[in-house]
Amino acid sequence: MYEQIVERLRDSIQSRQLADNLRLPTNRELAAMLKVDRSTVSRAYFELEQQGLIESHVGRGTFVRVRSGAAQEARTTEPVQSMVWPEKFSRASQTAFGILGRQPAQGALATNSISFAGGIPSEEFYPQEEFRRIVSQLARNDRSAEMFGYSPAEGDLELRRQVKCFLTEQRIPADDNELLIVSGSQQAIDLVTTTLVDPGDVVFVEEPTYFWAILKFAASQARCLPIPVDEHGIKVDVLESMLSRHQAKLLYLMPTFQNPTGATLSLDRRHKLLEVSRRYQIAILEDNFVGDLRYDGQPLPSLKALDRDRDLVIHQGTFSKALCPGLRLGWLVAPAEVSSRLQLAKRASDLSTNSMAQVVMAEYLRQGLYEKHLEHVKSVYRRRRDTMCQALSTHLGSRLSWTKPEGGLFVWAKLPSGCSSRELLAHAEREGVSFSPGDMFFVHGDRMDFLRLSFIQHDEQTIETGISRLGRAVDLYLQSRQRLERSSNLVHSRGNESALI
Repeated sequence: MYEQIVERLRDSIQSRQLADNLRLPTNRELAAMLKVDRSTVSRAYFELEQQGLIESHVGRGTFVRVRSGAAQEARTTEPVQSMVWPEKFSRASQTAFGILGRQPAQGALATNSISFAGGIPSEEFYPQEEFRRIVSQLARNDRSAEMFGYSPAEGDLELRRQVKCFLTEQRIPADDNELLIVSGSQQAIDLVTTTLVDPGDVVFVEEPTYFWAILKFAASQARCLPIPVDEHGIKVDVLESMLSRHQAKLLYLMPTFQNPTGATLSLDRRHKLLEVSRRYQIAILEDNFVGDLRYDGQPLPSLKALDRDRDLVIHQGTFSKALCPGLRLGWLVAPAEVSSRLQLAKRASDLSTNSMAQVVMAEYLRQGLYEKHLEHVKSVYRRRRDTMCQALSTHLGSRLSWTKPEGGLFVWAKLPSGCSSRELLAHAEREGVSFSPGDMFFVHGDRMDFLRLSFIQHDEQTIETGISRLGRAVDLYLQSRQRLERSSNLVHSRGNESALI
């Protein structure tokens, strides 16, 4: 691995893709980006320094060495200064870029490759006909001005009315001054972070948790502290212990069909969580991104519904996961004094949410089409979840452990101890299947033995085929590990014999 790093950097320096005197990433930064040990990077840098290609300065860093020809040219010609953009990037951008390196590289997959990586709805269920009909109706009824003009910062009036009705069915109260329409869940997280979190503030998150939430909190220079999740959701006893030692600003969690584990926080823990959070005065951001997609069991009240004083929980939801990702519509319900600040942050971000999408979605809800859509996709996704779990039992029963979620989008699976889902992914892609490696969902990216599988995008036959391919990939991966261990043991044995001689 260190030789590969040396080769790539040497080629880039000699071809002048890396300019003279360019500051290189630190050992820690490059090791994090490449997912290797720091000693590997140190060895590569040492080799490059021995070759005269880079130089290190204590307290300053490591730089591409100025070549003699370049130095002579600098003395004899008019210097031309290129913009050094890496010096201009903010700490937030640098942090986000480093964390983004956890995402798997997009390799050249076969055309018939099956991906279980993404958590987006299947295109076959996009409400194309209904939306086309609604847009035509709105245009004929001379409501174009509503669609093409700015909407209020807090959201379109009719959409807010429909969302309030939708929330009332879930026993979530939302007064006019508590509800804000936003451009999807990610903007909701962004607005809450902007409004509440300062650099250095402690933010508690579930472990594992949503990748883009980790990135947002870290980029905001918050101290992200993880609280473990089991099959019943976040471990409230661990949270309570951590709160006794850390003064925290915010707790972010997905209590229903958590991403990536699919776990649902039990009712007892929901009550206990609210009690603990109130005692320690920590705000809760409840992300209910797929609460509508329940396939088994009885619905549990949201944390917002259980918050009797209505002053502790900020609740967010979205239409994107059940309908279509391009819709980019969601909502925030927060105490009035918080909601007014969120609205201010919203105006500073994008003034207002897409007007056309709001007007069309409001009509879609008013006509009762969303409930019909939910019933249809839930029946289909239930079958797809069952097919995936059965296929996992058939093709991977003794080599992989997993949980069957009551709803949501994902199956969370665990490899045998010591295995890496990153290494498995290389074998899987050669077999024509892919998934999300589990280390993406951990704050420090330090758990390699998990993988996340999405079951909503493919029909039953494709799921069966994909899991069969995954089974072959796991077999090949485990066989390669066994060969490596045997080779290592042989080398170790011969080394011992040499020492005895």
